[in-house]
Amino acid sequence: MIELELAKKFIEQITQFTDYNINIMDEQGCIIASRDPKRVGTFHEVAYYIMSGKEDMVVTSGENDYPGVRSGINMVIKIDGERQGVVGITGAPEEVKPVALITKMAIETMLKYEKQQTELLRRRNRKERFASLLIHEEYPDPAVLRSVAQQLNYSEQIIRIPILCTFAEPIAEPFLKIIKEDIQHNKEDISFLLDETRVLLFLTMSGDEEKLFEEYRQRVEECLQEGIRWIEQQEKICRCFVGSFQNSFTQYYYGYQHCKWLEQKAESTDTILFFQDFSGDYLRSVMPVNELQRMFHVYENILDNEFKQTYIEIVGILMQCNWNLAEGARGLFMHKNTLLYRYNKIKNRLNVNPMELSGDRYFMEYFYTYLKRKI
Repeated sequence: MIELELAKKFIEQITQFTDYNINIMDEQGCIIASRDPKRVGTFHEVAYYIMSGKEDMVVTSGENDYPGVRSGINMVIKIDGERQGVVGITGAPEEVKPVALITKMAIETMLKYEKQQTELLRRRNRKERFASLLIHEEYPDPAVLRSVAQQLNYSEQIIRIPILCTFAEPIAEPFLKIIKEDIQHNKEDISFLLDETRVLLFLTMSGDEEKLFEEYRQRVEECLQEGIRWIEQQEKICRCFVGSFQNSFTQYYYGYQHCKWLEQKAESTDTILFFQDFSGDYLRSVMPVNELQRMFHVYENILDNEFKQTYIEIVGILMQCNWNLAEGARGLFMHKNTLLYRYNKIKNRLNVNPMELSGDRYFMEYFYTYLKRKI
């Protein structure tokens, strides 16, 4: 169906370049726009005949052919093979035929463009709605969520992993364009431009599930490599935070939250950070404070501030380097023997052996988390 305002706009534009009278008729054969205002709203029998039949063009020589229809050419307007309306040019048929063909092509081109723009807008609106349901609502209506996903042709039973990409400057849009144009991007990858400095991807993990956990990091790096290369060429800064695997739209909210936690809490300067590498830190961070307080308040009260500050410094660095004393000493810019001396003081005071006993290591890491929260 041809929209009335669009038909009027076309007539206004086309009549600047021709003196011929042009009419545009709707699917009911009614003239909805014309260079002759008196004809707007009147019935056009030929247009109705074309719309209700199979003829694409009807030539008329005067009112003797069809009452109320002047001499000229009337041609169907088609968009994607569907009849949308009729355009008529008044005048001697052999004279106006070239004008009619050009006018028909111009109207169809304009209508096709408008239809594409409308579809893009509708998809954008649906996608914005989808994004809101996925990442802003912790408990969305599953039926609504899946209905919108279906409209966007996204399958649910696919394992995806969220990637939040952030930038210090407003370059998110060209970055996303590069990602989407890359051969690594496929139609099941879900991407959102959150704002000028943030992009969110839900990357599909297709292939052999037996090798999923072995190969997913490579898949992430391949997806991001062209965008990151462009960022580096621009001498800009990019951080990419890779969340947790998800295979249910109702759980994507939590995958995104894991990306945000990485952004806010992970102590690393790497360009790409994986949630799995910080899962212990995350679990300690979400443990209720009252549970930690019940476990460690006596330790906190007995130990002096100097001991606690040393504990935070030493245990913090050892946790970062997987309890490797040599790496810990380098991280603290001190001699290994100095670190070993301070470590032994902590170990002996608390009567623990985290290097050999996993239970003692958990104890020390959670006590560290408790003290860090108290700072």
